[in-house]
Order: sequence, then C-alpha cells, then structure tokens
Amino acid sequence: MEITEELGNGNLRILVPIKICNIRNRRLIVLPGTETETLAASPLLIGIADALRWQRMLDEGKYASIEELALAVGKDRAQVSRTLRLALLSPEIVHKALTGDLPVNAKDLMFTNIPADWEEQKRVVGLG
Repeated sequence: MEITEELGNGNLRILVPIKICNIRNRRLIVLPGTETETLAASPLLIGIADALRWQRMLDEGKYASIEELALAVGKDRAQVSRTLRLALLSPEIVHKALTGDLPVNAKDLMFTNIPADWEEQKRVVGLG
C-alpha cells in the first residue's frame, strides 16, 4: 500500500494504516496483520493518530479553527495545538514510531519545535 500521495495542489497525503479501538477501557492501536490484544497504544501513537485525524477535519473544513476543534474533541486549545504538530512528521519518523524504534517520546515531540523539513526533523529526533 502506498503511504504517500501527491495531491493536485502540491500537498502530500500520508496514509497511516492503523485502527484505534477501545477494549476493556483501554485505547489500542491495531496495525494491519496484528491481533487486537497484542498492541497497546503508546501515547506517541495515540498523539500521531489524533493529530492526523484532527488535521484532516481542519483540512476538510469540518471545523474552521483550532478553537472549534478543541471544543468539539473536549480538549484544551493548547493541547490540540501541540498534538497537531505531530501531523507534520515525516513518513519515516511515523514508521519508526509505529515500530517502536523512535528514540524520543510523545511529550518530547509535542514540546519540540518540529521543523517542516523532513531531513531536519530526523536530526531533531536523533535519527540523522
């Protein structure tokens, strides 16, 4: 499955094939080919999934602002803003997070100024 797609306006669409489900009051991220019971969601994976979903809602015009989105999802505006930074991560960094090979955690990433350049991101997170 292709995980990146260039859109007509020059933007890239990044597809992350995950499913979030609640089992026994725990949020779990299920990757294709894994069993539901085996993969508990880390805060970083939940943050990335939330960021990508929220960014899509903003891009599609479902919410006009971060304030509206924060109200709708029941989060503080600052928390939504910090989480949305994770939507800027390169596909390589997202892949490393999914495989558990990323040398930083969600809190570190959410409170770090994430550069737009993917090569610079790799340096900031300790991958290059």
